[in-house]
Amino acid sequence: MSSAEERIAIGRAGELDELLAGVFAVLPAALALFGATDGDFRIVQWNDDFERLLGADRRLVPGETLEEVFHRAERQAITELFRRVRASKEPGGLFAPDFERPGPAMATILWNLDAYPVIGEGGRVTHIVAVAQRTLERLAARERQARETVRLRERAEHLQELERAKSEFLNLASHELRGPAATLRGYLSMLEDGSLGKLPDSVEAVLPMLKAKALQINMLANEMVEAARLEDKSIQLTLRPLALRDLITRSLENARLQATARHRIRFDDRTGRPVTVLGDTMRLDIIVSNLVDNAVKYSPLGGDVDVVLSIAGELVLVSVRDHGIGIAPEDIEHLFVRFSRLAVKELSDVPGTGLGLYLARELARLHGGDIMAISRKGQGSEFTLSLPLLHGTG
Repeated sequence: MSSAEERIAIGRAGELDELLAGVFAVLPAALALFGATDGDFRIVQWNDDFERLLGADRRLVPGETLEEVFHRAERQAITELFRRVRASKEPGGLFAPDFERPGPAMATILWNLDAYPVIGEGGRVTHIVAVAQRTLERLAARERQARETVRLRERAEHLQELERAKSEFLNLASHELRGPAATLRGYLSMLEDGSLGKLPDSVEAVLPMLKAKALQINMLANEMVEAARLEDKSIQLTLRPLALRDLITRSLENARLQATARHRIRFDDRTGRPVTVLGDTMRLDIIVSNLVDNAVKYSPLGGDVDVVLSIAGELVLVSVRDHGIGIAPEDIEHLFVRFSRLAVKELSDVPGTGLGLYLARELARLHGGDIMAISRKGQGSEFTLSLPLLHGTG
């Protein structure tokens, strides 16, 4: 470089330094520029606000390192911050509670500091701009943010623990229910076939009701097991071609045993042909049984429950319609949430775990289908299960 070119370069550098000093002077913040090309992060430029923030008797000198610029209580934290910013090429920040602050030296401690990388040629961080503040308002806001972050983290951990406890409860309760339920079904079967002798007329009259209750206990145990498997993502379907009409017929026979005398469950097959789906027998039975059971529950005064089988394009539809109390549109999605129970006065005496509809929709989706609900308050509800038709059967 010739002497003339060198003088021009020096002149331009001086102009840039003056421009930078002027910009720093007019900005309403404590600013400093540090070189980032070596490990010491030496100070290059700063304004009066930055110097005053460090202390009334502090006088900075160009080329000072972080160790020379900052108080020992904050030095390590700021050095680590600058290293992170240089490595990530992303802004970073820290604030006073991160430091070990000695009381008498309060005036020399930064309340908070943000660091911004200056990217040069080749994508290299050449400088870091430090913006420092010592306002109580900013500190209070950051402290509130930190407290809120801790609170939210603790709440998330608490919710995770509750979810684990629910899953453990489902596994334990289902295991404890299944044994007695199997024993009860066995004795009821022996009573029904006469293995234990002829029954008095009074006992024989209540046998259907006892069988229905045994089925209900068995269904509850199955629901708990399935819900726990869904939560653990360990559920496995045993898929095979199924005649859906036959499966619905069997499910409705069991549902009629559990329904009250006030309810009439009707089945309307509108397909006019065999309808086959690829499904898991037990899981599809759980879906249909839960939809019908739900219709009966939401019709506490009785009435018709209409089950309709139909075809729509490549889908088979199973619609279950009741004429009960209905559900407000804004409450419908809550029905499909695990353990969710509607806070409705008319349903205060209706039994249930809050698992049935959640389980039904999740199992339907595992089959490639879904469940939709339509309802109006006081006008009953209609839940529709959709499943893909097995190719060549529609």
